[in-house]
Amino acid sequence: DLAFSLPVPTDGPAAEPGRVCVGVMDFHGGDDDRDRADEIHRRYLDGTIRFVRALVAQGRPVRLLTGDRCDAPVVAAILDAVDSPLVTAAQAASLADLMRETAAADSVVAVRYHNLICALRTGTPVLALCYAAKSDALMAQMGLAAYCHPAREVDADRLLEQFRSLEKESAELRRALAGRNRDAARRLEDQFGALTAALFPAAGHTHALRETP
Repeated sequence: DLAFSLPVPTDGPAAEPGRVCVGVMDFHGGDDDRDRADEIHRRYLDGTIRFVRALVAQGRPVRLLTGDRCDAPVVAAILDAVDSPLVTAAQAASLADLMRETAAADSVVAVRYHNLICALRTGTPVLALCYAAKSDALMAQMGLAAYCHPAREVDADRLLEQFRSLEKESAELRRALAGRNRDAARRLEDQFGALTAALFPAAGHTHALRETP
């Protein structure tokens, strides 16, 4: 993904210890789920609220991340249901803003694809609520297949179990993600080089001549 070529911001503010970023979405399933869209949404929202409540009960600060204006009612519903000063909503207006949020967190629970990308790009351990094959594929590519959870069938107890496992392995996962990010950057550099050579062969030839002793 080209997003792995984006620079990681280094100017983000320090977060409270133990912060968890939780991505939220006005999720009703896909086009094939129209007959049970309300049920899917209710289960997703109820499961997310239960999950956030459990984090707050442990004294964890929770930062809600969105990706579209339509997600605002979901944020409001969670804030109202949990009713804790530990839960706040981010006002991220760009991928750089999102990366600042994910970089400052101990862990991330992501649903929207670009929230997932930002967490992975900053090397932050992430649990993905997956609703499309691309999320599952990306998590597998980054060595995190065990930390996928079906967005259409959110089970708060199972989600908490996966989250505890994620945090238990946090140090190792951060090391692994740093390596995967380096690998992704190298692949992108090779792809950009091949593309440049294909589009501008003269430039590639000139570059090669300059490097020849």
